[in-house]
Amino acid sequence: MSTIGFVYRWHDASNGKFYIGSHKGTPDDGYLGGGVLFRRSYAKRPDSFIRDIMYIGEHYRDYEQMILDYEDAANNNVFYNLVNCAWGGSPKGVPKKESTKKKMSEAAKGKSKSEEHCKAVSESLKGLTGAKSRRGIPVHSEVLDKTWPTRRECSKELGISQSYIWSCVTGRNKNKKYRLKNL
Repeated sequence: MSTIGFVYRWHDASNGKFYIGSHKGTPDDGYLGGGVLFRRSYAKRPDSFIRDIMYIGEHYRDYEQMILDYEDAANNNVFYNLVNCAWGGSPKGVPKKESTKKKMSEAAKGKSKSEEHCKAVSESLKGLTGAKSRRGIPVHSEVLDKTWPTRRECSKELGISQSYIWSCVTGRNKNKKYRLKNL
């Protein structure tokens, strides 16, 4: 079964900035966008924004990723996008709104994980410390010729989120600014 979605571009006529995003669904289902800076700006002046639909189809995430990589939107002041990752990501240090926290909490209530699932997760994490833990895997930047013992330390020094680093080292993000990889 295929999943249909769309790629959109919001244009803020008040300052000329753009926001690129994608969504599983249809253009008329009421989805606005997930970007923190975009949503804050939209909340202040919704009449300044115009949305264009750039693609509708199965490969909406790939198409969005291609645009984000081409534009290097996260590092381009013309875009509200904070990361070049079509799969989303919240930048570290940007607090969630109370309404968002409440929605997340409500969505998680009553949804329990199976005992088998909990045991498998527990077993997979047992004994992992330091360089062997999930976040403790060393990260290397080919561009800077530097290695950090953890994603956290790399994140602090470069001023980028750990999820962004993860998307780079797993190959989801092809950004060549730092050329990050796991050791």
